[in-house]
Amino acid sequence: MIKADLHMHSTASDGVYAPDELMKRAVGLGFTHVALTDHDSVAGIPLARETAEKLGMTLTNGVELSCGAQKEIHVLGYGFDPDNEALRAFCEERVAQREARTAAMVQRLCELGKPIDMARVRELARGVMGRPHVARAMLEAGYVLSVSEAFDRYLKPGRPAYVPKEDVKVSEAVRLIDQAGGIAVLAHPMELKMGDTMLESLIGEWKGQGLAGVEVYHPSAQNNHASFLLHLAQRENMLVTGGSDFHGEAVRRTEIGEGLDRWRTMESDMHALLERIRITQQAR
Repeated sequence: MIKADLHMHSTASDGVYAPDELMKRAVGLGFTHVALTDHDSVAGIPLARETAEKLGMTLTNGVELSCGAQKEIHVLGYGFDPDNEALRAFCEERVAQREARTAAMVQRLCELGKPIDMARVRELARGVMGRPHVARAMLEAGYVLSVSEAFDRYLKPGRPAYVPKEDVKVSEAVRLIDQAGGIAVLAHPMELKMGDTMLESLIGEWKGQGLAGVEVYHPSAQNNHASFLLHLAQRENMLVTGGSDFHGEAVRRTEIGEGLDRWRTMESDMHALLERIRITQQAR
């Protein structure tokens, strides 16, 4: 029986656990199929794969590419070649941008009278820095009572310490994943916070650009949202995936597998994804 979580983060981006620690945690919770989907990074895949194979767990290569600027849109990639030069170059550039963006947010906090130590942010990251590490440093400094408060008051779009990302089109992210032999899936559509009609229109547009699936099952999608997304994916003949978006308790109070109990067709959807990956790889 398959037990899957296709959306998790490690210290290779903004997660709390190292890739090997994350795999051990997943297998301890009974998971058979997982994907490591770090933000704009494939650096954690080799260690995650080595550990997953030792534990008898199936790991699908994954990544979460960040698109948009003020409105962030995330595209998940599955089953690609992590050594693809174009994808690796893109990820390396995005990591450099992420570190510069983090430094800019730390500077803004200083100007707001909330100074935090950049060195401490690096220590907390244990890898690539991002907003969660800034938030945790703010919590340690006593400026906020929780990580979520740091985001809500300072680090979300429109808040005083927020710095937008460099704009990347969804079509570019999909193209990079496709050229690396992977399958592109829209991450957590409900976090886009737009009306159903607009979301349907955009997903149809992105499908025309090569988007192959929709992350229907995610903690942000309540029962009625998941039902809407499922029907949309089925109507468009797109793949259905699910993931907890696990980062670790210090970032979000969730666990691996969070929000996936409603994924009744997990086994058949996983088979469909793995078969699509197989066919794509054979065609290359």
